[in-house]
Formats: sequence, C-alpha cells, structure tokens
Amino acid sequence: MALIPKNPDFKHTIVNHLQRQEFMKAIGCTLTVIEPGYVEAEISLERMHQQQIGLVHGGVIATIADIAAGFAGFTLVAHNEHTVTAEIKISYFRKGLGTKLRCIGKVLKAGKSFHFCEAHVYCTDHDGIEQLIAHATTTMAIIQPTL
Repeated sequence: MALIPKNPDFKHTIVNHLQRQEFMKAIGCTLTVIEPGYVEAEISLERMHQQQIGLVHGGVIATIADIAAGFAGFTLVAHNEHTVTAEIKISYFRKGLGTKLRCIGKVLKAGKSFHFCEAHVYCTDHDGIEQLIAHATTTMAIIQPTL
C-alpha cells in the first residue's frame, strides 16, 4: 500500500525545517532522498565522528538512524504537525570504520498518533565497499499544533 502524505508540499516543508536543524549541520548530516515515507541521510565521516579507538561513535550511528526514521515519518504528517521520537531501539551488527554513513529510513506503519519506522545504517569502508552496520526501529509521535 502506497503511503500518502497529508501535506502535498512535504518536500518544501522539510527543506525549510532543515535550515533550522543546527545539530544536523554541526555533524554534517544531509538528506539526499526525500519521498513519501522514505528518506536517505548521509554523513561524510571525519575525526569528530569517531570514538577513542577510531571507530564511528555509536551515538553518531544512532543519530543518523533517528534522523532518517524521523524525517521519513515527517513526510506523512499535515503541514502544521510535527514528529518527535517516542522510542528508538538500535542493533549494531558491525563496527563503523570508513568514509561515509548512509541511512535509509522508512515508515512501516503510519497511524493517527504514531508512525512506526525503521532505519538501516550502512558504512562505506576505505575501499568503497558499503556494508550494513546497524538497524533501528522507532516510534515517532505525531505532535498536533497547539492553540
């Protein structure tokens, strides 16, 4: 079943929201694909993304998963609604070591109050080979406008 955005101008709305996403800017995270219920995010890895032994910090991996899943859910809400993470569960499969993180966020089930999403995080190694390193499931709460 196709996911139908409540906001037909969702891409423009997301682009406007990205201008105020200072944390995403600080970590170098960009959205590269935005479709109904589907978002791809990328981070070009630098030293600041590493923990003490040179691997990508688990928090960076969880962050890109949260961003991709969150914006995937956001593509489906009305123009005056927002999404926030109510729950996230992440499983790490491999170490993150390389040049880039890419994350695919998808809505699994869209609801009235919550969207249930998932994210697959891939790391491109120094030889250009991309491998799945983590999977997250999220519950995104839909925030209604306040009067």
